[in-house]
Amino acid sequence: MLGVEEKDPVIRGKYADDLYDEYKEVYGESIEKGEEIVYFEINNWFSGRDYPDDEIFRKWINDYQFRNDEWCKENKLCVMCGAVDMSMNYCIAAPKSWVEKNCPKLLTDEEYTYKTITVHWDDKENQICDTHEHTKRYSDFLCHPDSDGDVYGHISGWEFPEYKEENFGVTWNDSWWGDSDEDDEEEDENEQPS
Repeated sequence: MLGVEEKDPVIRGKYADDLYDEYKEVYGESIEKGEEIVYFEINNWFSGRDYPDDEIFRKWINDYQFRNDEWCKENKLCVMCGAVDMSMNYCIAAPKSWVEKNCPKLLTDEEYTYKTITVHWDDKENQICDTHEHTKRYSDFLCHPDSDGDVYGHISGWEFPEYKEENFGVTWNDSWWGDSDEDDEEEDENEQPS
């Protein structure tokens, strides 16, 4: 079935109509026949640079929407969430129809401009602020399957969750501050009693 092991079938990218019946047997009614899945990655660090500076994205970022497991399940989104440096990162797999309805600009090469400000001091220790304008395309946030059908984020490098019903909702990446429980245990063992 589907050219992969039957126990763990994976379908990525564009869903062909002739695969729909087999997909439905494995995953249920989670997408419409022929529905394409869109993969995009955003980060809450800088508006414009790390997520589109549009009202809907500002709302989603400010409301922590992509951390809301119930909302993601209701919207049939598969979200990988976690920390990158000191920011929150989101790898989102969504039906194209959801993207067209909620954030259609992602599917375009439309450009927008955002500004950054850098601060430095001159020889006399006067503060100087420079404003820089940058141009970005909405489609820059899209991620695409590689030759093996796997999709990786361009900010985090994380692999997107497979788009299937059991992955609807939020999956937390274990990258929080790059720390693991094993590191904590080693530190505890090395502490000297006082």
